[in-house]
Amino acid sequence: MPSKASVTTMKFDDISIVEEQRPEIAEALLLVGFPTIGLVSSIVANHVIRQLDLKRIGYFSSRYFFPAAVVIDGIPNPPVRIYAGDHLCGPGKQCQQVIVVTSEFTPPPDMIEPLADAIMSWAARRKVSLIVTVEGVNMEGQEEGEPSVAGVASTLEARHMLKEFGIEQMRDGMVGGISGVLLHRGSATKRAVISLLVDTPVRYPGARSAAKAIEILDRMLPLIKLDPKPLYDKATEIENSIREAMSKATPKKELGPSQQPPAYM
Repeated sequence: MPSKASVTTMKFDDISIVEEQRPEIAEALLLVGFPTIGLVSSIVANHVIRQLDLKRIGYFSSRYFFPAAVVIDGIPNPPVRIYAGDHLCGPGKQCQQVIVVTSEFTPPPDMIEPLADAIMSWAARRKVSLIVTVEGVNMEGQEEGEPSVAGVASTLEARHMLKEFGIEQMRDGMVGGISGVLLHRGSATKRAVISLLVDTPVRYPGARSAAKAIEILDRMLPLIKLDPKPLYDKATEIENSIREAMSKATPKKELGPSQQPPAYM
């Protein structure tokens, strides 16, 4: 993955984006994964990073983020990280690439819009072609059976993509958090954003729901192989592992920019 050696920092309100590497980016799908119901988005993001062996190329930084180092394979990492892989090209010069922005912490309400705007601005600068988020949807009392998936898209072209991939479109409802802000920002700026809404158990992490989302991402990326089978095979183990990690990482109190000391969760 060719990259420039110098570190680049961009500033958006109270958030800085630090690019530790400058890989070549072409026709990239940007997956945004922050913890939501059932931790589906977190499981999907981590599965994609590990399966595709994506490398950290930068991170988002703010004095309002939860002050912690996330240790992964013995290496300390910032709370909100950017990963990327090589771009792959097929017949007809079609190219695809996967970028992931992920964190183990949920941003406080006051930071959701600034963070979403920073993600949108960075994606525009790096010429990302599609932003995808994954949201768990409350399926209390419906734990059995295969999870269903619906989608919401910001543009007409993105809605055609949902139809092409056989994803039912949500007609009425609400999508909150970073996904919701990215959707309406995408609609206002004519940038393609898709949110996948996956039925997810509320009482425990939804590895099976994450596997269903991986199946859809695999269809979206015909040049890149994403295999959901490990998630299905190890669903219980993954659910227990992520639940334990999140319980250790969760701060005891939510604080926003108007509160001191600054925190992120």
